[in-house]
Amino acid sequence: MSNKILIAAGGTGGHIFPAIVFGKNLESQGSQVSWLCGSRKLESDIYKSEGITPVILPLEGSPLGTRSVIKIFSRIIDVFRSLGQTSQYVKTFKPDEIYLFGGYVSFAPLIIARTKGIPVTLHEQNAVSGKVTRFAERIGAKIITGWPHCQGIKKFTYTGIPVREPERLSREQALKTLGLEINPGAKIIGIAGGSLGSGPLSELLTRTADLCKDYEFVFLSSKEKHNEGNKHYILPQWDMNPFYSACDILVCRAGGSTLAEVLKWEIPAVVIPWPGAADNHQAMNAQEFVKLAENSCIFSESESPEKLAKVLYNYAK
Repeated sequence: MSNKILIAAGGTGGHIFPAIVFGKNLESQGSQVSWLCGSRKLESDIYKSEGITPVILPLEGSPLGTRSVIKIFSRIIDVFRSLGQTSQYVKTFKPDEIYLFGGYVSFAPLIIARTKGIPVTLHEQNAVSGKVTRFAERIGAKIITGWPHCQGIKKFTYTGIPVREPERLSREQALKTLGLEINPGAKIIGIAGGSLGSGPLSELLTRTADLCKDYEFVFLSSKEKHNEGNKHYILPQWDMNPFYSACDILVCRAGGSTLAEVLKWEIPAVVIPWPGAADNHQAMNAQEFVKLAENSCIFSESESPEKLAKVLYNYAK
């Protein structure tokens, strides 16, 4: 008889995509897998893109992730509702093991797993442990990590981050799939990962592209698809294979899952950590990444576009 596995992952794609890769691998080995997620539309959209229908908990964020008194109170109520719903689902599904992929969605199934004596493992994708991860360690859950070092916890096993296997396309096929009319022989700089579309970073990248006229820049953006000279803006992609296949160099934020994919694809990368990340975890992710990646470096969004252009020219040689 196959094992029954419950996986909780929500909030962002950085939590969900590794969980899906992990879960589908378990399914291929004969396990029966079910997923829990939060109530944000993005979460359901990601699962839907992978043909998965998750159980949706009435959670849209952590009570600790807002300063609004009304939202704090509302989210505390949602946590108790999620505890009840998770308990009922666990009673029905009867999982043999529960796997958590961090974030606020993991709290309720963590508590239920410990109270019911179900083996529970939490995967931490960042090099700095989150609040739920630290709490999970204190109450005896098994912790596995995406990087060799993980600040904030002492007892863990390093496993890496589950990522999708690359499906490499020819440059011509990749550009056609993305709907881009770019000379396949051109050097293409891909801009991906997190909040790259606004504020000081957006200005840095735009000005850098203007300095690198002989390169083509492809931005994964929430804007409508359009071109501005050598700057090409496309919609976010669920299937990243065409995008990665098209790129010679990547400029990306330092989310753990994004960096794990870049490692898998072996694409030179300029990593720009988001300075507003909780506990500065993106800076720590970036430091772990460059220890493992070749032809990659860390760059600050406060530095000049001239300096970034020089870095890109060096990597594109």
